[in-house]
Amino acid sequence: MFAAVRKRPLVFLPRADFAGIVSFVEGCDHGNARALLTGFREWLVTRVGCGNNLVWWSLVLRLTEPDGPKNACDLDPAADARAVGTLFDCLDDFLALRQEHDGLRRIYTAYQAWLDSRALNGCLESGAAECPKVEWPRPR
Repeated sequence: MFAAVRKRPLVFLPRADFAGIVSFVEGCDHGNARALLTGFREWLVTRVGCGNNLVWWSLVLRLTEPDGPKNACDLDPAADARAVGTLFDCLDDFLALRQEHDGLRRIYTAYQAWLDSRALNGCLESGAAECPKVEWPRPR
Protein backbone atom coordinates (compact mmCIF):
# COMPACT_ATOMS: atom_id res chain seq x y z
CA MET A 1 0.00 0.00 0.00
CA PHE A 2 2.75 2.45 0.94
CA ALA A 3 4.54 1.81 -2.37
CA ALA A 4 1.37 2.79 -4.23
CA VAL A 5 0.95 5.92 -2.12
CA ARG A 6 4.59 6.84 -2.67
CA LYS A 7 4.22 6.48 -6.42
CA ARG A 8 0.91 8.38 -6.76
CA PRO A 9 0.06 10.10 -3.46
CA LEU A 10 -2.73 12.32 -4.79
CA VAL A 11 -4.73 9.26 -5.83
CA PHE A 12 -5.01 8.38 -2.12
CA LEU A 13 -4.61 11.69 -0.31
CA PRO A 14 -5.89 15.25 -0.65
CA ARG A 15 -2.32 16.56 -0.05
CA ALA A 16 1.02 14.96 -0.80
CA ASP A 17 3.01 16.88 1.83
CA PHE A 18 4.81 15.38 4.82
CA ALA A 19 2.00 16.19 7.28
CA GLY A 20 -0.60 14.58 5.02
CA ILE A 21 1.45 11.43 4.57
CA VAL A 22 2.13 11.22 8.31
CA SER A 23 -1.62 11.42 8.90
CA PHE A 24 -2.20 8.64 6.38
CA VAL A 25 0.46 6.40 7.97
CA GLU A 26 -0.99 7.08 11.43
CA GLY A 27 -4.44 6.17 10.13
CA CYS A 28 -3.11 2.91 8.69
CA ASP A 29 -1.50 2.13 12.04
CA HIS A 30 -4.73 2.83 13.92
CA GLY A 31 -6.67 0.73 11.42
CA ASN A 32 -4.34 -2.17 12.21
CA ALA A 33 -4.90 -2.00 15.98
CA ARG A 34 -1.68 0.06 16.40
CA ALA A 35 0.36 -3.00 15.38
CA LEU A 36 1.68 -1.84 12.01
CA LEU A 37 4.27 0.55 13.46
CA THR A 38 5.19 -1.49 16.53
CA GLY A 39 8.91 -0.91 17.02
CA PHE A 40 9.14 1.86 14.40
CA ARG A 41 9.89 4.66 16.86
CA GLU A 42 12.49 2.54 18.66
CA TRP A 43 14.09 1.59 15.33
CA LEU A 44 14.24 5.28 14.36
CA VAL A 45 15.81 6.22 17.72
CA THR A 46 18.68 3.81 17.05
CA ARG A 47 19.15 5.34 13.59
CA VAL A 48 19.06 8.95 14.78
CA GLY A 49 21.08 8.28 17.94
CA CYS A 50 18.89 10.56 20.05
CA GLY A 51 15.28 11.61 20.48
CA ASN A 52 13.99 8.93 22.80
CA ASN A 53 11.33 11.43 23.90
CA LEU A 54 10.08 12.20 20.37
CA VAL A 55 7.28 10.83 18.22
CA TRP A 56 8.26 8.82 15.16
CA TRP A 57 7.53 11.53 12.59
CA SER A 58 9.77 13.97 14.46
CA LEU A 59 12.57 11.39 14.30
CA VAL A 60 12.04 11.15 10.54
CA LEU A 61 12.47 14.92 10.33
CA ARG A 62 15.74 14.63 12.28
CA LEU A 63 16.96 11.99 9.84
CA THR A 64 16.02 14.22 6.93
CA GLU A 65 17.67 17.38 8.25
CA PRO A 66 19.36 17.07 11.65
CA ASP A 67 19.68 20.85 12.00
CA GLY A 68 16.49 21.74 10.14
CA PRO A 69 12.96 22.50 11.31
CA LYS A 70 11.54 20.12 13.89
CA ASN A 71 7.94 20.95 13.03
CA ALA A 72 6.30 19.64 9.85
CA CYS A 73 4.54 22.99 9.39
CA ASP A 74 7.88 24.83 9.14
CA LEU A 75 9.25 22.86 6.17
CA ASP A 76 9.90 24.62 2.90
CA PRO A 77 8.74 22.68 -0.21
CA ALA A 78 12.16 21.15 -0.91
CA ALA A 79 12.64 20.01 2.70
CA ASP A 80 9.08 18.69 2.74
CA ALA A 81 9.77 16.57 -0.37
CA ARG A 82 12.98 15.22 1.21
CA ALA A 83 11.09 14.38 4.41
CA VAL A 84 8.45 12.48 2.42
CA GLY A 85 11.20 10.52 0.67
CA THR A 86 12.95 9.78 3.96
CA LEU A 87 9.68 8.62 5.51
CA PHE A 88 8.95 6.17 2.69
CA ASP A 89 12.58 4.92 2.70
CA CYS A 90 12.36 4.34 6.46
CA LEU A 91 9.01 2.57 6.16
CA ASP A 92 10.40 0.31 3.42
CA ASP A 93 13.47 -0.65 5.49
CA PHE A 94 11.53 -1.01 8.73
CA LEU A 95 8.72 -3.13 7.28
CA ALA A 96 11.23 -5.39 5.48
CA LEU A 97 13.05 -5.90 8.78
CA ARG A 98 9.79 -6.51 10.67
CA GLN A 99 8.82 -9.26 8.21
CA GLU A 100 11.93 -11.25 9.06
CA HIS A 101 11.38 -14.01 11.60
CA ASP A 102 13.46 -12.24 14.26
CA GLY A 103 13.05 -8.67 13.02
CA LEU A 104 11.10 -7.22 15.91
CA ARG A 105 13.40 -8.88 18.43
CA ARG A 106 16.43 -7.38 16.64
CA ILE A 107 14.81 -3.94 16.71
CA TYR A 108 14.17 -4.06 20.45
CA THR A 109 17.60 -5.60 21.15
CA ALA A 110 19.30 -2.69 19.34
CA TYR A 111 17.06 -0.21 21.13
CA GLN A 112 17.96 -1.74 24.51
CA ALA A 113 21.65 -1.61 23.58
CA TRP A 114 21.20 2.07 22.72
CA LEU A 115 19.54 2.71 26.10
CA ASP A 116 22.29 0.79 27.90
CA SER A 117 25.06 2.71 26.11
CA ARG A 118 23.48 5.99 27.16
CA ALA A 119 23.25 4.87 30.78
CA LEU A 120 26.88 3.70 30.81
CA ASN A 121 28.10 6.98 29.34
CA GLY A 122 26.05 9.27 31.57
CA CYS A 123 23.83 10.49 28.77
CA LEU A 124 20.46 10.09 30.46
CA GLU A 125 19.82 13.74 31.18
CA SER A 126 18.32 15.97 28.54
CA GLY A 127 20.81 18.03 26.59
CA ALA A 128 23.74 15.75 27.38
CA ALA A 129 26.69 15.63 25.03
CA GLU A 130 26.54 13.30 22.04
CA CYS A 131 26.41 9.69 23.16
CA PRO A 132 27.80 6.73 21.27
CA LYS A 133 25.49 5.26 18.67
CA VAL A 134 24.74 1.58 18.42
CA GLU A 135 24.50 -0.32 15.17
CA TRP A 136 20.87 -0.08 14.07
CA PRO A 137 19.25 -3.20 12.66
CA ARG A 138 18.93 -3.52 8.90
CA PRO A 139 16.91 -5.99 6.86
CA ARG A 140 18.92 -9.02 5.78
